[in-house]
Parts: sequence; C-alpha cells; structure tokens
Amino acid sequence: MAKLLSHHDKYHMHAMLGLMALLHFAYRFAMLFLWRKDSFQPGVWAAASYAIHILLHIITSFQFLLPKKRLLTKPMIWPEFRVHNAIFAYRNLLGAILGTWFPDWWLRDVSFTSTCVKLAVVLGACKAADMATERFGDKEVRTTNAMPYPPSTPLRVESFAKHFYAKSQFAATSLAVFGCPVLAFGSVLAIEAASILMTLVRKGLIEAHTYHVVYGLSLFAMFPAIVVSIHFLDASAQIGALRALAATAFAVTLRMPDLQLPLVKRLCGSSKYMAWALAILLAPVMDALQLVFSDQLVLLIAYLGMLSSAGDTVMKLLHPAVVPKATKGTDATAPERAIGG
Repeated sequence: MAKLLSHHDKYHMHAMLGLMALLHFAYRFAMLFLWRKDSFQPGVWAAASYAIHILLHIITSFQFLLPKKRLLTKPMIWPEFRVHNAIFAYRNLLGAILGTWFPDWWLRDVSFTSTCVKLAVVLGACKAADMATERFGDKEVRTTNAMPYPPSTPLRVESFAKHFYAKSQFAATSLAVFGCPVLAFGSVLAIEAASILMTLVRKGLIEAHTYHVVYGLSLFAMFPAIVVSIHFLDASAQIGALRALAATAFAVTLRMPDLQLPLVKRLCGSSKYMAWALAILLAPVMDALQLVFSDQLVLLIAYLGMLSSAGDTVMKLLHPAVVPKATKGTDATAPERAIGG
C-alpha cells in the first residue's frame, strides 16, 4: 500500500478520489448487470458521483510531475496521455450528464439542437486532443500504435490487441453521445483504468502483460453492457445503444485503414472530423429501420454487425496486419488518430 501513495499527492486526495471512482464504477456496473437498471437519476447523488471523476482529472491528476519524454519500453503515463485521458473522460462524462438531466432531448429525440451538440462534443474532443498532441506529443508515435508489449508477444496477438483497442475506443466515442447515462459513463472505466495501470507499472507493481489484460477486460465490459441495455432497459436506452452501434460501424468503416473502400478514402480522405460528422449524422438510420422492419429484425441486423466486427478482429490472430512500431516514419494514419487520440 505504501508504494501506491506518494508525497506528491497532497493529503492523498488523488488516491482517495481514485478509490471512490473505482467503487463508483463497481456500483454502477452491479446495478446494470445484477439489477438490470440504469441507476443514474437527476439529483444530488448523481451530481456528487460525476464530481468524483471531474475532480480526479482536473484537480488532482495534474499535480504530479511526469517525464517529458515518453518511455517506449513500458506502458507508463506521459504528459500527452494525461491530457488526452482528461479530454476523453470529460467527453463521456458530459454525455452522461446530459443524458441524466435532459433524457428526452439528448437520448430519445433526434432534434437539430441535440445533433449539433453531439457534433460539438465529439469534434470538440478531437480538436482538443489534436491541440494536446501539438503541445505535448508526437504526430507519428501514437498511444495505440506505439504501446509497448512484452517482448515475447507474437505479432498476431499484438495485431489483434491493437485492432480490438481501436474499435473499442470508437465505441466509447459513440456511446458518449448516443448511449444512455450508464453506457456513456461506463466507457470512462477503461480511460481511468489505463492511468491506474500505468501508475502501477511505473511503481513496479505490475508488468506490461497485466496492463494489457486488465485494460482489455475494461474495454470488453462495455459490450455485454450494451447487450443488457438493449434487452432490459427502457426504449430510449435501447435506441440509444443501437444508434451508438451504427455510429461506431460507420466511423470504423470510414477511418480504420484496412477497412476503408476507395470511395470512402476519396470522400473522407484522412479527416477524422469528416468521418465522425458523417457517423453521427447517419446513426439515426436505426430509427428508420425500426419504422420499416420489426424490432426483432433490427436487433438481428445489429447483432450481425457486432459479430462481423468481432470476427474481423479475431481474424487478426490468423492473418496479422503489419503492426506499426514506435519509430519515426510510422504511418500516421493509425487507428487511434482516427478517434482523436
């Protein structure tokens, strides 16, 4: 326990907020999986719950001094990552807050104003991340494509992991603006878990293998959460999850380098802004499908899409793509750049 605490953490506020954040995640996921309930309701308890995570990033995490240069041999926190983490966490927290206090406007209706705000949230996060990279980072050595793996990791496993990470991060972005509060908030788990795990690596308490296993599980948790939301929560949560799946499918198709079609490349080029704008605008196609087809057929279409995406990712274990390394000259069109990170 002593190794987890630092004299740089005045009054151990960061440690206490981190513990409360983990307990908060446990409570929200328990309510979803065991009681099949989105437990976020407007009120003081929800406001206090969100405040834990807001304070964790903006108040306490920036008190620590970090090496200016990223260490490329182990997954450890560096300044660009810390800023990106705060940006992406706030993106999803904002979506969850809007879904908690303005559910009709944010989740149920597809209005001009709510769509504009969704665009502003996602594209604003992309722009903020780009600005952080300009200030603190490297345009070529990105978080996902340069993430260190244990030396003995097979190429196919590394390729699979990077593909899965990228798609999961696309889904987190979509859930920020289309998911019900528990889904938008739940995606913050992986964002904050990454920081905790990197801290444990820096303190010598875990190795890179443990980082990747736990981080991967925190990303994977959102997919059964989506299934529970579709089948056991209310209608707005169901259509929100379906819109998020559609937005993710569009964004992945528009931005993942190995999935782009020639026409798509000409349409979007290398602009994640164009890709995400189109994905958000096209996501309500799920509403149109519900008007034309039965609910069961729409769900079948959604699950076939999820299975197809999962199959594409698993295929990386059989036919690994060339994995970009953390060197100058790395292809800058890596999956993580596509999502704004």
